[in-house]
Amino acid sequence: MSFRELAAAALAGAALIFGLSVAPTQAQAPPRVETKSKPVESAAEAGLRTLYVPGGLTPDRAVKEVIETSPDLKRTKALLEEAKGGALQAMSGLVPELELIGRHTRLSPVDNPTFDIPGLGPLTFPSLTQQTATDATIGYSFTRSLAEAMPAYRAAKKSKEAAKHQIQAELNDVAFDGRQAYYEYARAEAALAVANFALEAAASQRRETESLVGAGSAARVDLMRVRAQEEAARVAVERAKLGAQVAARALQTLMHTEELPSLGEDLAEEVSGIPTETEETLLERAYQNRPDLKSLLTYIEVTEHQLKSAKGSGAPDLLARASTQYSNPNLRVIPQQQRFVATWEVSAVIRWTPNSTIAASGRAHEIRAALQQAEADTQLMRDAIRVEVAQGYHGVLAARSAIESARLGLEAAREGYRVTREQLQEGIVNTTTLLQAQAELIRAQVDVVESAIGIRLAKAQLRRAIGEMP
Repeated sequence: MSFRELAAAALAGAALIFGLSVAPTQAQAPPRVETKSKPVESAAEAGLRTLYVPGGLTPDRAVKEVIETSPDLKRTKALLEEAKGGALQAMSGLVPELELIGRHTRLSPVDNPTFDIPGLGPLTFPSLTQQTATDATIGYSFTRSLAEAMPAYRAAKKSKEAAKHQIQAELNDVAFDGRQAYYEYARAEAALAVANFALEAAASQRRETESLVGAGSAARVDLMRVRAQEEAARVAVERAKLGAQVAARALQTLMHTEELPSLGEDLAEEVSGIPTETEETLLERAYQNRPDLKSLLTYIEVTEHQLKSAKGSGAPDLLARASTQYSNPNLRVIPQQQRFVATWEVSAVIRWTPNSTIAASGRAHEIRAALQQAEADTQLMRDAIRVEVAQGYHGVLAARSAIESARLGLEAAREGYRVTREQLQEGIVNTTTLLQAQAELIRAQVDVVESAIGIRLAKAQLRRAIGEMP
């Protein structure tokens, strides 16, 4: 359905809600009050339902498309890859370090002395000037592995967990933004429908007043008031069109599509899935389930492991090393010979660098400060969650009350407008009173739409506040 057809359907819905005709009614009998068991609900629901477009865009589908195309969510998912890389890097410090070297070396010539050996005569050792060698060395640092790499590895694994929580938190935020944009568009479309009806009603009243002025039953000043009201309604329509276009563009931008949205949700339907627990119970659920709070608490664990790793990096290093060399010539063989010879060595090493200890101490101070900040942020987030849960909980209560009040107000405004029209035709009131009644009717219609959308937004806000997908 096109944008123009949607607006036409919404206009028809507004006329149904008001229960009035925009054509002159001088020759018609005054409408009688309905006597159905639930006149308020049937009138409001009938009007809201006309905004519904079968097969149109539903909020769930809009949220799905927003999530699938969200750049914020893609950016947050990159944190998981970063955490995986950190875990792999930290894991390298837990295994022995193997070093393989192949080299060819040009050696400077040296003058070797001649030894006079009895019975053998003079003996001179050769001076070889080229060496080809391969070395294989394996070393294991107990200090680096146990005191530095192990805490770093645990920190990296916790970082992966924190990244997953952060992705879920971003997912909830993106879903809420998409749902909010959808209902803002619904609100704008309904406002346009109301504005169009108000314009049609004002034009009808202007034509009727012109007839009354021509018959001498109304003063010309009444016609001027009605014409002013019609122009004001025309301006309101243009503003409503702008609002609808902006709301549609906002939703299209989040969905990353050029297709014009349509309202595929029946706003007259009852809203289900609203949490019904007490505020205290919902707050406890939020503390347990909020992914952003989980992410922050996990980050604290990450920081604690990083602090242990920083302290461990400043401790004296205990190493075990073993190496083998296969070279030609092998410098350990005397005299030097032009052939490959394999040799090996095993050693235990204690190594301590004061500079590293000082640097590790400074790093530990920085991490400890970050840990204190994270703990403070946790308390601030708990306070914020408490407020959000309260807003969502009481927002749902207020929205439910607003629905009943809006429906009652709509019925009262409809009846008041009907009676005022009759009184105007009988000369009891003037057009100013009728215009006031019309304004009250329009406000009542807006309240019905606002209450239908408000309960849905309140539900989304509460579900997001307690850590569920809105």
